[in-house]
Amino acid sequence: MFFMLSKLLVYLFRPITWVILLLAYAWLGRRERRKRKAVLTALALLFLLSNQTLFNLAVRAWEPDLLTAGQLTEAYDIGILLGGFSNPYIRPGHDRFNLNDRANRFVNVLELYHSGKIRRILVSGGSGQLLSDAPLEAIEARDFLLKLGVPAQDILIEPNSRNTYENALFSKKVLDEAAPGARCLLLTSAWHMRRAYGCFEKQGLKTTPFPVDYLSEQWRFTPDRLLMPNARTFFLWELIIKEWVGYLAYRVKGYL
Repeated sequence: MFFMLSKLLVYLFRPITWVILLLAYAWLGRRERRKRKAVLTALALLFLLSNQTLFNLAVRAWEPDLLTAGQLTEAYDIGILLGGFSNPYIRPGHDRFNLNDRANRFVNVLELYHSGKIRRILVSGGSGQLLSDAPLEAIEARDFLLKLGVPAQDILIEPNSRNTYENALFSKKVLDEAAPGARCLLLTSAWHMRRAYGCFEKQGLKTTPFPVDYLSEQWRFTPDRLLMPNARTFFLWELIIKEWVGYLAYRVKGYL
């Protein structure tokens, strides 16, 4: 039930939904004063949530500090890679593994493996889709890792999880059976690390967080970043707002 509600309610937390509802009210509403306020509020949201400097300020406060590969002085037994880095709907897809905007998760774990910072890779992720029958991401990723030359014995998969809570729950079961007592490095996007790390801690699986895929950038106080709207920034706010809501919901559910 929680999984289903989380997938349905997520649409209410999308900034574009707020703007559309405000403009719809401005069109269909009866009171002229409230209609004008709705238009002004929609315009303000479009400007504020497309401002790159404001977004950078918020995301820098949320994302944890960087842990660099050079700070990993000893190799970890397992690098746990959380899913969400591929897109099975891109075409063509029959002869390739298509990555999405979160591709740094996959690239960074592969880099750590080839540099000897982790000895094995555990890919955790099934299908997070509510209605469609998408391929299981961990299985698809394993096949791609094999093509890239990673030996089968160095790949573990957990293909059943649908969300972050299940990532932690099912990964714990896999590691208890396949690699008990392993030293684990946890890899996911920096903006998602607080929730992911909390879930793994709650399950009793000790990990070292290695955030990747940062959204925060160095400060650049140029006119375009201070004043001009940016469509990608508007989309990135959706990621962060969804993550904040998910973090609070997980705390209420006791997953953290």
